[in-house]
Amino acid sequence: MKKILLPSAIAAGLFAICFAWACFTRNQASAQAPMAPAVQGPGGMVALVDVNYIFKKHARLHTQLKELQGDAERVQKEFERQLQGLQEQQQQLNGMKPGTPDYQRMEESIVTQKANIQGQIALKRKEFVQKEAHLYYNAYREISDEVNYFCQQRGIALVLNFSGDTIHEEDPDAVARGIGNKVVFYNKSLDITPYILPRFIDGSRQPQAGPSAGADNRNLMGGFANPPQR
Repeated sequence: MKKILLPSAIAAGLFAICFAWACFTRNQASAQAPMAPAVQGPGGMVALVDVNYIFKKHARLHTQLKELQGDAERVQKEFERQLQGLQEQQQQLNGMKPGTPDYQRMEESIVTQKANIQGQIALKRKEFVQKEAHLYYNAYREISDEVNYFCQQRGIALVLNFSGDTIHEEDPDAVARGIGNKVVFYNKSLDITPYILPRFIDGSRQPQAGPSAGADNRNLMGGFANPPQR
């Protein structure tokens, strides 16, 4: 049976639009922190982060999306059961004589039930899409907070969102995304994604808001001479 309820996935790429976080240096912290893998510009250092890649590796987000998908499938099965009941009523109606009072009553009942079910399907679909968007929004805010603190500790003034995915010419969608990528070339040392990612790949670890966010992975990383590999 054709899917009637499952919400269309909100592609993480919708969130992978080029954007910037203004992160200002706290003098004492940046004086003690090691040099960031970034380029010094007129207003401070510039770096890159692949938000879409972090979405893909975000363990807790994946768990939440899987639970939401399960809820959507259970609701869909219930609607499919109701629609099956309508089909049975329609078959019964087809065996009745048109124009009779019983025929008219059943026909009106079927039309009313069908309209009600279709309305409920539309409302539930909207509800699940909103819930999915909310999960992505929360994950985005967590990533943003982590990047913000990372920048403050290392004197990075601007971080651009980019895609580090390899373009495969046999995949039209990948080619289109690659062409639309605002970053045409970058030095690998500009990519701070490997330093942001560890906070999110273990679903048991909750990102912390505020000035202490991301302290664990930063303390363990040490210098930047050999950054983690993606």
